[in-house]
Amino acid sequence: MTRLWRPRMLVLALLLSLGSSSFADGQESIRHSFQSLAGQVVAEFQRATDGIRKPHFDIRRRDTFPDVNAEMVGMLKFEMKPKDEAGWHPVVCVFGYREGRWRFVKAFHELPSDRPTWTEAGSWYEEIVARAMNSSQ
Repeated sequence: MTRLWRPRMLVLALLLSLGSSSFADGQESIRHSFQSLAGQVVAEFQRATDGIRKPHFDIRRRDTFPDVNAEMVGMLKFEMKPKDEAGWHPVVCVFGYREGRWRFVKAFHELPSDRPTWTEAGSWYEEIVARAMNSSQ
């Protein structure tokens, strides 16, 4: 490499590292905001049911759910014990991040059967999430 080429490569590397750190900071900010929202949603579901266990969340690129109009997709997963049932049921709540805000997209739950069957959850789930999101604002 020539002497001129090395300084240019160093400048390019520094610019790329600065850009990637701000991108990483942005990703961390999105992750932190979703973690906070997920905690509030879990707390609201705990109040409305006989219990929540194994809560965890995941943030993915929007191509995971192409039908969601969002920059990022957040998934909150947990097991819920309804007040009128003895068993635990897996639940997934899907959120979309767009223009600096998280919005609820839909929820899925697993129906009890011999073979696991996932189906879109009803409006009760949306009401619980809406209460949690309203309390966070």
